[in-house]
Amino acid sequence: MKIKVSTRDELTVLQIEGAIKSGDEYQLAERMEQYIKPDVAPKFIMDMKKVPFINSQALGLFLNIYKHVDYLKGRIVFSGLNSDIENLMNLTQLSTIFEIYRTVDEAVDSFDD
Repeated sequence: MKIKVSTRDELTVLQIEGAIKSGDEYQLAERMEQYIKPDVAPKFIMDMKKVPFINSQALGLFLNIYKHVDYLKGRIVFSGLNSDIENLMNLTQLSTIFEIYRTVDEAVDSFDD
């Protein structure tokens, strides 16, 4: 798994490439924690366009990060999910918690609301 981080104004975009499997979730959590600052509402876009697979531990990580970001009055949204990951989000009902967009641009636009 590779993680490329970029910013768009106050948004942090994490472009993930490769499967997120056992052990990878810790690397992802550490990278995201670097961009969470005290007294600042974090705004993350998880670009998953190049992620073919995630395991249950990654889902748990996303939920934990969501709770932390929500506590700080921030947002985390997802973009570019393939059909398997989107189905997994639907089956686990995480799609009712997470905001999911087709593209990064749509995700960026959602922060303008």
